[in-house]
Amino acid sequence: MRRAFLVLAASLLLSASAQAAGGFSCQSEENDPVKVLVEGATPRSEPGLLNFGGNLGFDGKKAELKKSDVKSFFGANGVIRVRVSFRAGEEAYALRVDVKRNPKDEDDWPGTYEISAASGDKDKAIKRGKVTCFVE
Repeated sequence: MRRAFLVLAASLLLSASAQAAGGFSCQSEENDPVKVLVEGATPRSEPGLLNFGGNLGFDGKKAELKKSDVKSFFGANGVIRVRVSFRAGEEAYALRVDVKRNPKDEDDWPGTYEISAASGDKDKAIKRGKVTCFVE
C-alpha cells in the first residue's frame, strides 16, 4: 500500500513540473532606429503570462520592461497582442505589439509595434515599426 502511495505521489509531482509552456521573443528590424525586444512565456493550457521582460530604446531614451508593466496580453489562435505601460525618463509611454502567425513559417511571425504617450491614443503614435517574433 505504501509503495502505491509513493508511486502516485511521484507521478503527481512529475506531471505538475512538466506543465507545457510556450514562449515568444520579438524584436524590431535590424535597420529600425527603435530597438524593441520583448520576451515572454505562457502556459499552453490557459491564457496569461508566466513571465515577461524586455528592453526598449528610442530617441535616446531607454526602458527596461518587466511583467508588472504588462497591462494586457492575448495569445491564442495565431495572434499575440501585448500592451505595456512604462516610464522612460520623466515621461510615461505605452507600447503595443501585435503579431500574427505566418502560415508559411510556423516559427517566425511578423508583426508591428507602436509607442505612444501614456494616454494610449492610437492616432498620436510617437514611433511605429515592424517586429519579427520567434514563437515556440
